[in-house]
Amino acid sequence: MTVEVRKGLVVLAVCAGMLLAALDATVVGTAMPTVVASLGGLSLYAWVFSIYMLGATTSMPLFGKLSDLYGRRRLFLAAIGIFTAGSTLCGAAASMPQLVGARAVQGLGAGGIFALAQAIFGDLFSPEERGRMQGYLASVWGLSSIVGPLLGGLIVDTFGWRWTFLVNVPVGACAAAVIHRGLTGALARGSRRPLDIPGAFALTGAVLALLLAALRLGETGTLVTPGTLVPLALFGILSGTLLHLERRAPEPVLPLRLFENRAFSVSILAATLSGVGMFGAISFLPLFVQGVLGGSATLAGSVLTPMSLGWSSGSTLGGRLVNRMGYRALGLAGMSLMAAAYLRLAHLTAGSGLAGIIGTVFVLGLGMGFVTVTTVVAVQNAVRREDLGIATTAPFFFRNIGATVGVAVMGAILTGRLGAGPAGALLRFEPSLALQAFEPLRGPLASALSAAFGVGLATAVLGLGASALLPSTSPTRGARAPASAPPGP
Repeated sequence: MTVEVRKGLVVLAVCAGMLLAALDATVVGTAMPTVVASLGGLSLYAWVFSIYMLGATTSMPLFGKLSDLYGRRRLFLAAIGIFTAGSTLCGAAASMPQLVGARAVQGLGAGGIFALAQAIFGDLFSPEERGRMQGYLASVWGLSSIVGPLLGGLIVDTFGWRWTFLVNVPVGACAAAVIHRGLTGALARGSRRPLDIPGAFALTGAVLALLLAALRLGETGTLVTPGTLVPLALFGILSGTLLHLERRAPEPVLPLRLFENRAFSVSILAATLSGVGMFGAISFLPLFVQGVLGGSATLAGSVLTPMSLGWSSGSTLGGRLVNRMGYRALGLAGMSLMAAAYLRLAHLTAGSGLAGIIGTVFVLGLGMGFVTVTTVVAVQNAVRREDLGIATTAPFFFRNIGATVGVAVMGAILTGRLGAGPAGALLRFEPSLALQAFEPLRGPLASALSAAFGVGLATAVLGLGASALLPSTSPTRGARAPASAPPGP
């Protein structure tokens, strides 16, 4: 087997692994009403999604660092194994608590797949090629967002809801077999240095505490509750502990020296801010379409399809433009598109047309695609090879943190604006039914959502400032940090 054929097979297997994890998010959403009808446990409905996100976010940096130490192949195989094991447990779940626990296992594996797919492409391809390849990976996300709901419905109607999880097992096994055969050399070995175990525990605990506080904030709309304050206090304690440990660890799980590199630190800031904007729209636009415009649940969900198309298109196009425009110009272009889209979203009213919303969310997705490629490629080309795993993971890790905190803040604003009156009480149950019964509620909901979208606009404007600090160089003009030297400024 030639080197090029082996590389092509590895790319195919990595994309298959990404498709598994990406499809899972959209397929499961379609299947969940049937799952609840079968297992009961409606009170745990949201946790089927939240626990998956918590697992994926916390495992990302750990898989990235472990792959630097013990090799991409071993860790990618472990991630696929954990994900498929979780899928098997989900398919066999006999109750909703069992399903939630199995989804946590799935999330841990998914975080590893997301992280290592990017890192493997960073290893396989030159700095000039990385942008194009990141665009291909983003296209996998776009495909899953479009195909997932339809595929999920087809599987549920034809084979039953359990097969929405069990179908992952044979695909995961095939991807693992190709990765085992195709990834060789340094990608298989790693550096074999010892892992910073205390730092890993402190990082995991801090992230879980922050995400749990954010989820609770989104539910209650206020910080002044034990469910929010206790995890926030724990986050502060564990974050301080993490900083103390990482300064002294011989092989830190999150090397603080990376943040001394301007390209790295600014890219992380831009990625975090973009996560707030992108996932805020994903979370609250369907509510606007259904609750304010009176659209069906199907229409409310389908309004996100243009955003997925824009994200996929922006990533593919951005992967080609980054070599010509450079990091700063492409990052500014992406954040400008996101800011323009949120300026429109922040002024939506009950009289807004659906066609205008569709165009707006496509622009938002296009900008997000530009920013994603910019941040990932800038980070990959700024660090030493032995840090490539943890560095490549960082933009996605912090983007998820930004998304969770941002959505929580938007949810708190929404809850606060609606208040404890009839609008807030009714809309906590079923927005479409409430608004059919009380037509005047459309106005208050539109106003509250407009205020929530203002958070997205503010973060996009801040993102413009962050993007202006990115290096003006491109992958073809900027040199990669050498393997034996610390990252440059």
